[in-house]
Amino acid sequence: MLSSTSARETSLVSSDELPIAQRAKVREQALRRRRRQRLVTLGLVFVPVVLAALYALLIAAPRYGAEARFSVRSSAAQSSAQGATVSLLSSGNGGAVGGFVDGWAVADFIRSRDCMHQLDSKIGLRKYLAYTGMDPLNRLSPQAGEDELYRAYLDAIDVSYNMIEQINVLRVSAFSPADARTISDALIGIAQQFVSNMDEKGIADTLKVSKDAVARAEQEAIGARGALAGWRARNGNMDPEAEASMLLNLSAQLEAELNTAKINLDKVRALDNPDHPMLLPAQMQVSALGKQLDDVRARMSGKGNSEANRLKSYQALLNAQTFADQNLASARQNYQQAFTDTLRLQRYLSVIARPVPQARPGSPNTGLLLIEALAVGFVFAFVVRMAEAMYREFRHG
Repeated sequence: MLSSTSARETSLVSSDELPIAQRAKVREQALRRRRRQRLVTLGLVFVPVVLAALYALLIAAPRYGAEARFSVRSSAAQSSAQGATVSLLSSGNGGAVGGFVDGWAVADFIRSRDCMHQLDSKIGLRKYLAYTGMDPLNRLSPQAGEDELYRAYLDAIDVSYNMIEQINVLRVSAFSPADARTISDALIGIAQQFVSNMDEKGIADTLKVSKDAVARAEQEAIGARGALAGWRARNGNMDPEAEASMLLNLSAQLEAELNTAKINLDKVRALDNPDHPMLLPAQMQVSALGKQLDDVRARMSGKGNSEANRLKSYQALLNAQTFADQNLASARQNYQQAFTDTLRLQRYLSVIARPVPQARPGSPNTGLLLIEALAVGFVFAFVVRMAEAMYREFRHG
């Protein structure tokens, strides 16, 4: 572009119209103009580099980094190779997806204001991030508001999640190695508490249905036992089944005695002696045994408050109690099984690498900063030269 511009300028003056001295003067002016443009271009390129070097060496506040690695694991263990194979085959619907969700949840929580508030309450975050030095990029007043503190907090932490390894990487930068370690350890503790709370809430939600089922079964069992106890109190009978068995035995005994008495009476009558001294006692014995047998049978299966009716109502209450007890035992067993399954899926935060701060400042990275400044300078110089060329193009038509 410089050559085309100079060519156009020199072409405006023909070699025949200007003397040699004047043509030399024009070439010298063109050369000075090109040198000046080169110097301007070099200045545009290297001024950002010089400014970046001055900032990195004289102004920037050194920051020390600390990196920690942790992962959210489950306490469920496969008991056999087949179980492990099933777990791998079904991980797309359960294990792997659950690990992804837990890892992303922890990363999002660490970047949240809630985590910042907990960290501030735990260690006094403001005193670790406050800076009143010359560096404008790191300056934070000790009396800064929540928004400024949150921006400084986001600048000081960097958390990422590796989906392949299912590992969270936490990087913290502070103005001293001790501060970086303190902030990292506090964040890991808060993340562990977050995973524990999340797990407790999941367990409570999972067991809520089983707990409700156990509570209903207990109320039903208490009601059934109360109804049976009330029946026994009203009827004055602890075990109607035993009483019914006793009446059956008594009935059988009376019936056997009655048959024996009838045989004896028939033997006396066979003598055909109306005045026989054993005739009247035999008749009275048969009548008495028959009456007793009728009374026993009436108690067993007669109308009104008979033993059969009482046994029917008692058996209904006893069956209800038995069913309620079995239902309660089943509900408690289901709750215990659900609790065991939930404990097997309990999550915890496993620290893979504790935070170890850098011995030398990791920020500012002078080399990277100079390279970035050089790239900015090239872009700035290119934009300026393009703007200048377009201006000349529009100016000269």
